[in-house]
Amino acid sequence: MGFITTFILLTVLGYVSHILYHKYGLPKGKTAWIAYYSIFVVGGLLLLDILIFIGILDFIFPIMNNLPWVSIDNGRDFMWNSFQLIGIDFGIAYAIPGMTSLAVILFLSYAPWYVFGKINSKMMFGGNRSYEEGYWWALGPTKKPKQDEFVVKAPVSE
Repeated sequence: MGFITTFILLTVLGYVSHILYHKYGLPKGKTAWIAYYSIFVVGGLLLLDILIFIGILDFIFPIMNNLPWVSIDNGRDFMWNSFQLIGIDFGIAYAIPGMTSLAVILFLSYAPWYVFGKINSKMMFGGNRSYEEGYWWALGPTKKPKQDEFVVKAPVSE
């Protein structure tokens, strides 16, 4: 997946998790499934990326190298320069000594990226309580008053 693409995907999946929680979790009384979803998403992407990084899934890269603009050496090259699939090569030197330590730090930051997307979704669409609205109300359609309904009473002049 690559580090940058995984961070983007984790943020988007964290954002979507809160929307799904409000749509399918709360109305049906199934409030614990969001924890399983979070563990599955973060743990699954972490496992996949670690397998790519240590070289277990290196058999995929000769297939990808059939594309004329792709030149991936191994899993470490793919994790640091994953945008080669769309034609962008940053040329990050993945073989220098400090890159493995930096990769471990980036692997440890997967859960905070997921939580970042989840918190932003809570701010946008509202929290878990009925009185926590969020900012979505500002983008929603305005309610027009009915024929005989007054939204604001006219001031009475004396």
